[in-house]
Amino acid sequence: MKTTNPRSTPFTKIPKTYAGLMGMHLLRPIRDQVDADNAAEMIDLLAGHSLNVEQTDYLDLLSDLYEKWENAQFPVSQAAGAELLRLVLAERDEGGADLAELLGIDPSLAYRLLRGERQLTATQIRKVADAYGIDPVALLP
Repeated sequence: MKTTNPRSTPFTKIPKTYAGLMGMHLLRPIRDQVDADNAAEMIDLLAGHSLNVEQTDYLDLLSDLYEKWENAQFPVSQAAGAELLRLVLAERDEGGADLAELLGIDPSLAYRLLRGERQLTATQIRKVADAYGIDPVALLP
């Protein structure tokens, strides 16, 4: 598929059979960024459409291969609670003052939250999760 551009293929022209899809993009382990880009293009091409059973099976397997590669390339942090909050703020070049503003609290309390000396309340967890796109459960101590 490194020579085929599936984005130029309209969905109506996508093969309806598993064998046809394999002819367009062979399912195999993803070994580099080019393989990943090609897989992502196929996933994007198929996702969001009404698929038959063979197309669904193909998409499921391709998605599994892509997820395996992505997890190997970009391991998910196992951080939780205050550690996760510190990491998220650091990624955004934010700190305790920004957290204080978000939560409507005194900056000294925000710094205590970041050091793990105080725990976020349920309301604060919801605010942080919504603002930063974090699973609220991950913010529990």
